[in-house]
Amino acid sequence: MAQAESGELSEFDDVESPVDIWGLYPGLTESKLFHEFLSRLTAGRDMHVIITAAAETGVGKTTLAFALALLWDMNWWTTEKATLSPRQYEMMYDKVSPGSVLLLDEVQQAADNRRATSSDNVDLSQAFATKRYRQVFGMMTAPSKGWVDDRIGGDSVDYWIQAQETPEGRPKGEAKVYRLRNNEHYESRYKTRTETLSWPVLDWHPEFQELERLKAERMEGETEDKYVHRDEVKELKANYWNKCSKKARFHFVRAMSNHGMTQGEIARVLGLAEADSDGDLEALSQPRVSDLVNAESFEEEYSS
Repeated sequence: MAQAESGELSEFDDVESPVDIWGLYPGLTESKLFHEFLSRLTAGRDMHVIITAAAETGVGKTTLAFALALLWDMNWWTTEKATLSPRQYEMMYDKVSPGSVLLLDEVQQAADNRRATSSDNVDLSQAFATKRYRQVFGMMTAPSKGWVDDRIGGDSVDYWIQAQETPEGRPKGEAKVYRLRNNEHYESRYKTRTETLSWPVLDWHPEFQELERLKAERMEGETEDKYVHRDEVKELKANYWNKCSKKARFHFVRAMSNHGMTQGEIARVLGLAEADSDGDLEALSQPRVSDLVNAESFEEEYSS
């Protein structure tokens, strides 16, 4: 694997801006991929990259993603811009500064684990495929390009990088880079190989070590996704409102009954209240009013 100049933290002693990092890794900054990044950066455009592996594990996908994030982020890249959660990626996208790099690492762990549902893959599509309206450079590591195509569609990605392995199965520190394009006339997607890329050893870097620690915790189930999708928030709010409405109506019915109103009169009052509230307060039939009047408690009546 290509070596950094010293492999020490002292490499960064004279670094005063993200641009100063470029001189430390000429192998990456002289690549066609880096020139494309610069072109898009100066033009105010974004770029989406997926990094996959020619083998199942151990070929350096995360190391390569980290190296690119370190070079590309104009606001200093830290692990606060990395996540294994599509939901968190979506939240982070609208908060980071333009020119930032967001890393969605080992995304299959979020979308295909035992607890995954169809909504998880929808979240992945929304998080990565539709987030193209700010100059934020999106990067994702995944098992294969086919895995990505099945979940978010190939047209949401600009470049595909496939990390290689040696015949002995060891990490090689090399990757094939492909430009992905659409042919609108034939409504097809095609790729063009542009170059072979190599990257330095960065496992000594504190941010990389922190990234590996966070990834290990997530994979071992020690951390949970703290972010709730906006659709789930809407559902939670609707359920809460529904329960509050039922509880208010329950006590309203009981109060009217305790003050001498018949069940028929209560049902008529609720009917008038429903019309006046445009449906916010639901009317009840007389038999249902009877159920509430004779119930032991709200919890008992609405437990099923």
